[in-house]
Amino acid sequence: MLDQATKTKLRDPAYFALHMQAAKAIREAGEFRWYDSNFLRRFEAAKIYVNSVRPELLAEFVDGFDPIRPPHGFAVQEIEDLFDAETREQIFVVSRSARPGVSTADEFERTNFGRRVVWDQPFFLELQEALIERVSDLAGRLLEPGYNFLSLYGGAGKCEPHMDEPYSMYTLDYCIEQSHDWPIWFSKTVDWPTLETARDWDARKLKEDAALGFAPKTLKPNGALFFSGSSQWHYRDEITPGGFCSLMFLHYHPAGCKDLVSPHKWVDRFDIPELAPLCDLFAGPEEDGFS
Repeated sequence: MLDQATKTKLRDPAYFALHMQAAKAIREAGEFRWYDSNFLRRFEAAKIYVNSVRPELLAEFVDGFDPIRPPHGFAVQEIEDLFDAETREQIFVVSRSARPGVSTADEFERTNFGRRVVWDQPFFLELQEALIERVSDLAGRLLEPGYNFLSLYGGAGKCEPHMDEPYSMYTLDYCIEQSHDWPIWFSKTVDWPTLETARDWDARKLKEDAALGFAPKTLKPNGALFFSGSSQWHYRDEITPGGFCSLMFLHYHPAGCKDLVSPHKWVDRFDIPELAPLCDLFAGPEEDGFS
């Protein structure tokens, strides 16, 4: 449903014409069927839209995302004993006393991942801020926090192949406690998937693609993995029956890129006024224009 401000703008014939072009581009982009694919769906829709309204600026628009593109040669980095005993004990207390929500999003997590989730817990937000210097060193660039969440996997735990959004371009995946080792598989660093990837999507074939170089990493309690989830496919097979795994995910993106990782702000980033109707749709309540 459009907000009142957008309805008012639609009374302008020029805005209305661009709005219709934007809606058409969104429809053409279609569905991306892996988890956390919304950014790339919007990016592909924006490419279609810019090519239709300002084709001479398409290359400049695409190149403008270089600051959040895959870091060439980046590899998963392993960290042992990330926190001291006192901090680790605080994390235990918070994770064991956490009360996951009961929203539609929480139900999605339980159904699709076999986990309960707590978003942006205040103590974890403090840890996330405190680790900025360290993760920036690991990334080789200054980072700023995205979101974080506590992930409490149970006996139905699994995580299908996916690629994260650039809002969480870098992830510090910390193991709080677990019943068994539970490998996470990472591809090598690759370019962003395109419409062709989405239209030919097959999770099984992706996992078997030798060119992607999937390799497993295994976390231990108080250990962490630092990876670039927006440029590395990653997944976990089903957990050992009856097992559990409690993880803390701290997400980061490059500093100064908030208006790049947030599609509804692209009109603020680029000197392309025609982006406004598309960004207004991206800012709507129905999943940024994709209902």
